[in-house]
Amino acid sequence: MEGKMKGRKRILRKGLSGKILSFTMALAMVANLMGGYCAATELSTKEVKAADAEQPPYRNVMYYGDWSIYSGQKNFTPDKIDGSLITHLNFAFMDADANGDLITTDTWADYENPNVGFSVGTDNKYAGVLGAMVLLRQKYPNMKIGVSVGGWTRSGDFPKIAASETTRKNFANNVAKFVHYYGYDFVDIDWEYPTADRDPDPEGNGVAIDKGCKGSAADTQNYTLLLQAIRDALDSYGAKDNKHYELSVAMSASPKMMAAIEYEKVLKIVDFANMMTYDLNGAWGGFTAHQTALYTNPAYDEGDAGLSVDSCIKYLENKYGDNIDYSKIVVGVAPYTRGWKEVKKDTGRDSKNPGLYADATGENGVTYAYSDIDSLVSKYNLTKYWDDVAKANYYYSESSGMFFTCDTEESVAEKGKYVKQKHLGGLISWMASLDASSTITKTMKESLYGSAAIPNQKIVAPANDGVETTVTTSGDSYTITLKNTNSSVTKASGSKDISVMPWAEYFGKTLSYPSISIETQNGETLSGDWSAGGTITTENGKTVVTPPEWSSKTLEPGASLTFTLKSGKGTANAQNIKEITLRQKAVSAGEILSAKVVYKNGDYVEPSEDVTTKSQETTNSQTQTTAKEQNTTKGQQVTTASVTTKKKMIQQNRQLETILNGLQIVLYMDWEILFSIKEKYMNVHMLIHLI
Repeated sequence: MEGKMKGRKRILRKGLSGKILSFTMALAMVANLMGGYCAATELSTKEVKAADAEQPPYRNVMYYGDWSIYSGQKNFTPDKIDGSLITHLNFAFMDADANGDLITTDTWADYENPNVGFSVGTDNKYAGVLGAMVLLRQKYPNMKIGVSVGGWTRSGDFPKIAASETTRKNFANNVAKFVHYYGYDFVDIDWEYPTADRDPDPEGNGVAIDKGCKGSAADTQNYTLLLQAIRDALDSYGAKDNKHYELSVAMSASPKMMAAIEYEKVLKIVDFANMMTYDLNGAWGGFTAHQTALYTNPAYDEGDAGLSVDSCIKYLENKYGDNIDYSKIVVGVAPYTRGWKEVKKDTGRDSKNPGLYADATGENGVTYAYSDIDSLVSKYNLTKYWDDVAKANYYYSESSGMFFTCDTEESVAEKGKYVKQKHLGGLISWMASLDASSTITKTMKESLYGSAAIPNQKIVAPANDGVETTVTTSGDSYTITLKNTNSSVTKASGSKDISVMPWAEYFGKTLSYPSISIETQNGETLSGDWSAGGTITTENGKTVVTPPEWSSKTLEPGASLTFTLKSGKGTANAQNIKEITLRQKAVSAGEILSAKVVYKNGDYVEPSEDVTTKSQETTNSQTQTTAKEQNTTKGQQVTTASVTTKKKMIQQNRQLETILNGLQIVLYMDWEILFSIKEKYMNVHMLIHLI
């Protein structure tokens, strides 16, 4: 900067001819830079838009199945997850019907069960797995939470949903509204698989319903269009909520299925893609093989035995070259077994690895969790082997004829190295209950981050639309009324296949264990008697009023709370109420989950200002003031700029700054003058008219 300031004197001595020459050079520079700028702008105007958000260096993604709370998964409730090891926790699964409406597969597990690790009591909006994940995220700010729609058994309606613009938009709006109301951070689409033609499993595939997936060639384009519709809906709600909602997809590890996807477009829409590099081999085959190998072992690479993480990445490299973003691809990890029985050692194709690539005359279709591996070793007299070519372990016993394949600490460490070498996006595991001790999850994290902690992410807590606060005075008394102005919500009931949106709306529109914190202009704290409306305490010079639990555990749509407080300094004046903050908890003795300013006297407050989440909306107040929290208000005190528009402006400013830096060098112009030009002409195209 000092050199730039000295250059100011030289500007005054510069001759006219020199200025003309410099001006000509500047025009050439601008034309060259504008060419690059226009090319960048052209991409952003296409139908397929790139996802853009701040991300941790690597993703360590974990699925959590809602059925994990039951005995079949040893009652592995969400509170047992070590969230410090995870960047993204994915709820599995939500379902959708052919119209694009979301439905739950288990109302009790998802919404009603009050004891899924966080004892919140009955009729609490945080009951069930979906609420528990919000509470778990509160404990681990490094971890985002998301909802996955579909799965192997619930993908049957995707071809119909994606086939028309109407159903695409309805589905997209529903998933966006869901994460908005619940305050989740991302949506995952697990369509298994576009263009596949699979009949429903009459045996249910081990679950109550298996829809199959009757797809067609039209799925290829429709899949891209569906993801774009979801991206647009998420961005729309993200602008209101001041956050970037991420979008991820499940990605097949089969070259045939990968060929059916337009990944050059899809990877511009989504934030990341979870490549399911597990179940590559299993009991359905007539020979033993690795189910999740890092590399292909050439000793036997026929059919599915040739599939591996590396073969999948090479397929993409050969097809797309550098035209896709590989840093969005997340590699799969399997903390569970696939197995065979009656395996004979002498039929193997690899002499260095007994039992591997050997004929199996019997099937062992039971899947065991990695946390049970020690008991399997003892039960079947298994020996642990390492295939140094595939970089994968397996367990085999010649005496019992049993063979099991799964990921281990050693194989996961190799996958982490591979992710870094190939500049991929991270690792994903199916699923949390299968690694109850977090042994594999910890190895995943350490292979990506070492001993360093996963950095905290920007977490925006659930927002409550339609909260109205009024302040009136009489003598020395303040009357503060907090009203939930939302329309009432009727929740559906039943065991399964119930509409999701009423539950999501109830969660988003109902206040849980509300209390208020009052800050005055003159610094006084307020007092009250039995009519105050709650227990009065003082925190950091502010008056806190907590309503009694028996009457105000929740503030449902249409309901109100009234607080009557007294000033100790004479006549009450509404202008003396500087700020009122609404606070919420999940349980009465718990910590504050969110704190939002709902009333403010004075200057306008940015919507992003929040005590705990940095996301608030406030309005100016007069002597009698009504402060309404409305995300959709336009042109008033509360306005929310489009996140997408902000990102485009940032990109334009960077382009403009590059141009102006070049102009400064050529013309020796004053930096302050250039800065004022930049402020005035935000759009680069306007610079042409300036020149």
